[in-house]
Amino acid sequence: MKAASILRGSIVAAAAAGVLVVSGCATADTAAVVNGHRITEQEVQEATSQITKAYPDSSLNSANALSSLVMAGFINEVADESGKGLSDSAAKAAITEIEDPSAATLELVKSSLASQQLTTEEQGKVVGLARQAKVTMNPRYGTFDAKNVRFDASKPNWIADEPAVPATQAPTTPAG
Repeated sequence: MKAASILRGSIVAAAAAGVLVVSGCATADTAAVVNGHRITEQEVQEATSQITKAYPDSSLNSANALSSLVMAGFINEVADESGKGLSDSAAKAAITEIEDPSAATLELVKSSLASQQLTTEEQGKVVGLARQAKVTMNPRYGTFDAKNVRFDASKPNWIADEPAVPATQAPTTPAG
C-alpha cells in the first residue's frame, strides 16, 4: 500500500511538474512526438484510464498523463544511466492494483518511482535533455515551453480572455 501511495503522489507531482513543446502532429492518433518517438492517443488514454481506475484520487487526466509520458523518457534515461532505473517487472510489482498494465502505464510508473531517487544533479540532466529535445505536441493537450521546461494547458480558441477593467472604471453601486 505504501508503494501505491508513493506512486499516486509521484504521478501527480510528475504531472504537475511536467514539461515540453507544441504544434500539430502528423496523424490524428498522435498525441506527441519526442525526438522522433511517437506517443499515440491510445497510449495516453489507456495509461490515464488504468491509473485513474486503480487510483481514483490520482487526479491524472490525459493532458498531464501526456506531459508525464513526454518527461518519462528523459527521467528513465537518466535513471538507467545512473543505475536507478526500474525494470518492467519491478514496475508491475509496484502497481498490483493494475492487472495488465500497458507499456505506457509502465513507463509512467517507472519514471515516477525513479524520479524520487534522482539526485539534484541527475534532475538537472533530465531538464537538460528536455530543453534539447524536439517535442511536438498535439495542441489539444497544450504547449511545451522548452526554455522553461514547462507544459501549459490548452485553451480552446473559443475562450477569450476578459479585458482587465482599470480601477477608475470599476462599476460602483449607488448609495441608498
